[in-house]
Amino acid sequence: MGGTSLLMAGLLSCGPMAEAAGLAVERMDLGEAPGEQAYNLQELADLRVFALSAADFRQARIHVQRRVDGQWQPAQALPFSDPRWRDSDPHLSADVHGRVLTFVSNRPGPAGREHADPDLYESRWHDGRWSAPQRLPEAWQSPSYELGPERYGDTVYLASSRPGGPGAVSIYRVQGGDATPQPLPAPVNDGGQNSDFTLSPDGHYVLWWSDRAGAEGGEGDIYLAERVGESYGPALRLPAPVNGPGFEFTPSISADGRWLYFASTRGDAQGLSHVYRVSWPALLEQLGPAATTHSQTALDGAVSALWRAIGHAPGQASDVRTLTRLLHAEARVFGQSLQASSLQVRSASAGQFLADMAQASGQGLYECEIERRQKRFGGHAQVYSVVQTRRDPDQRAPAYTGVNSMQWQLGPHGWQLLSLHYALEGPGLRLPLPLESACLG
Repeated sequence: MGGTSLLMAGLLSCGPMAEAAGLAVERMDLGEAPGEQAYNLQELADLRVFALSAADFRQARIHVQRRVDGQWQPAQALPFSDPRWRDSDPHLSADVHGRVLTFVSNRPGPAGREHADPDLYESRWHDGRWSAPQRLPEAWQSPSYELGPERYGDTVYLASSRPGGPGAVSIYRVQGGDATPQPLPAPVNDGGQNSDFTLSPDGHYVLWWSDRAGAEGGEGDIYLAERVGESYGPALRLPAPVNGPGFEFTPSISADGRWLYFASTRGDAQGLSHVYRVSWPALLEQLGPAATTHSQTALDGAVSALWRAIGHAPGQASDVRTLTRLLHAEARVFGQSLQASSLQVRSASAGQFLADMAQASGQGLYECEIERRQKRFGGHAQVYSVVQTRRDPDQRAPAYTGVNSMQWQLGPHGWQLLSLHYALEGPGLRLPLPLESACLG
């Protein structure tokens, strides 16, 4: 299911392996019987879960597969599966070694009431077995379809066809048992149907399927967007041969970051889906700079915001609120100064630095960054900045010029400063920069 039971399957004529533009897509053998389809595969270390069903997602059951001595063993249906109900859209939590299985089912709910449409459930691994399914909070359920749930700590993402959403099927986020799921903003929810939201292992990317304008054949295609904090970059339609004229859905990245798994109806005369995989690193390489534009813009903005926040007018303090957001809780600031004919370095914790910045000063402090160089690897960035400091913004010559070496990390709260080491010009040591230098940012 994963939001798929509302859609018809499409066809794409190709073999089990397709190659284009350096990408190779390979079909997975999950032991489907004739007339059976596979989808929603997730791989977490030596454990896989996926769903098998008949056409139109009838008789859906969740299967578990374990890897022993490097070999994947035959898959087994979960012991609590009941042929009277549909269990589908499995997801293993990424924490505590995947001990929580979130899924959807139309099994009876409270007081034995039967549900035609699937609702949200969880099972937990305890004492060597999966617990009986527990229905998730009623505040999260609706009279309509609930689809593709994924748990990340205390946060659950799900899709739903509930009334009042931004589309016929929309993606929601919820935290807390009594909270009401809230729809994600564009570009995630855009177009009529969006479902099967998933995160990359490092949390930097989100993937989902959508039938928005641009989806080939008018059916679902898989899209990717960068995530910085709670903001999302532009939606990028994944290139061929990942997407095609058929229906692509249920994306999932293996926990080791090697593979992107997804389901597709390509190559099946009955329009049934099968699971395919493509190299995740190769896919990111194929996307090129477009895959990091949003985070790069956010990094540039964070560096500029740092220097603006440190500056202040006479009689005022620095913008501590912004600095608190930008500094990691464990950050340290190192300052170099000349004392007793030797260079001394003092350091301050994030708390000490913020306390110093919170003190009002009789003099103004105006920071002008005139040079910036960066080296970046994924969510880690080294930034070298040259900053001129003035006491008056109209002052022609700076009071002093500093060189700053910074380490930034992209995490759940966006880009945060891990360390800052600054050194000022000293006797006989001057930076060869023009007097008239435009401020960056």
